Amino acid sequence: MRVRLLDLLRCPVTGSRLELLSLKEEHRPITDPAVAARCVGGPDAYERDVREGFLRATGGPLIYPVIGGVPRMIRNAYEEYQEFFFRYREALGGLEGTEEMLRQLGATDPKVFDKRSNESFGRQWQEYQYGDRTWFKDDLALRTGEFLVSMDLPEDGLRGRLLLDAGCGNGKLTASVAAYGAEVVGMDLSRSIERAAENAERNAGADAPFIHFVQGNVLEPPFAPETFDHIHTSGVLHHTPDTWRAFDSFRALGKPGAHVYVQLYRVREPWVGIPNQAIRAVTTRLPVEVTWKLCWHLVPLHTLAVRAVAKLRREPTPIATANRRERAVSLFDNYSPPYQYRYHPHEVEAKFRAAGLEGVKDVTFANEARHMVAFVGRKPAPAAQAVEQRAA
Repeated sequence: MRVRLLDLLRCPVTGSRLELLSLKEEHRPITDPAVAARCVGGPDAYERDVREGFLRATGGPLIYPVIGGVPRMIRNAYEEYQEFFFRYREALGGLEGTEEMLRQLGATDPKVFDKRSNESFGRQWQEYQYGDRTWFKDDLALRTGEFLVSMDLPEDGLRGRLLLDAGCGNGKLTASVAAYGAEVVGMDLSRSIERAAENAERNAGADAPFIHFVQGNVLEPPFAPETFDHIHTSGVLHHTPDTWRAFDSFRALGKPGAHVYVQLYRVREPWVGIPNQAIRAVTTRLPVEVTWKLCWHLVPLHTLAVRAVAKLRREPTPIATANRRERAVSLFDNYSPPYQYRYHPHEVEAKFRAAGLEGVKDVTFANEARHMVAFVGRKPAPAAQAVEQRAA
């Protein structure tokens, strides 16, 4: 965790600022003047990289661990990382306040936090290998190029901007868009965030200081409202207990003038949707590991079915060149998460307009239109800022 991230993070429960207790950190000097020029407030906060420590909410007992360089800003952090807390209990002055912390952190509304979702997505991205394609696409080329179209931004529209990617999964897309000159925060509910951070450290090069990862919940985001210049979430909100509550929580994180991008599952034809719901009624109740193994073994049968349908439609299918792991991950993403809501384009557009977003556009790509719907809009900007944006 670059210390710079402290400027952005807030306690997801109280909204208060956080105090850092750094227990293990590395110094990563920034010597390139061009890189140093991108550092907000100078390079010092970008050079300090906290690998292990704690973040304590000011004025309260709530504590969140920093493990592997990633802040774990979720309500069940103590439960999930209890061994880490006990390892450093002396540094914390003992754990006498644990009961009160657990009382506050444990009061989790099931409409806000779901353990099955956390476990499911963590297991999914555990299987992912860096060379794999995400949803059968080449992340570093095709998806990075598509990103600007999705966000309705020109090629220089991210330079010097702060971007949130909520539900970043494997983090490959998150890291790649930093090459546009943006500072990017990737957030995910699951432990997939660990692999995302590791991959970015190994592959981001000069952009590494400007790529941050946080384990957090879009329904209880660990950021203050109006923190980010632009916000992006793809294939995430429909997997939460309440899609539109998540949308409101997510949308609040954008500054006035921010571009807001959301991609959701689309309502499928009955002959696809009804069997899918029937299968999910079983698979979402199985242990996560059992569902994964089932998906792995069903890959050949599913592949045959997809190819047969594509042939009938006289359409190509990207699954034809996918490896078995990529296909299994795709199946697991469909059949394991407990929540999966689907929407018509007019429903999503109506929500964007009702939220007061301007310049609302359907930006669904043609090759995804059978199963996804994507919209982008812009938060209203103050009059002076709107004039400046038009001039630019």
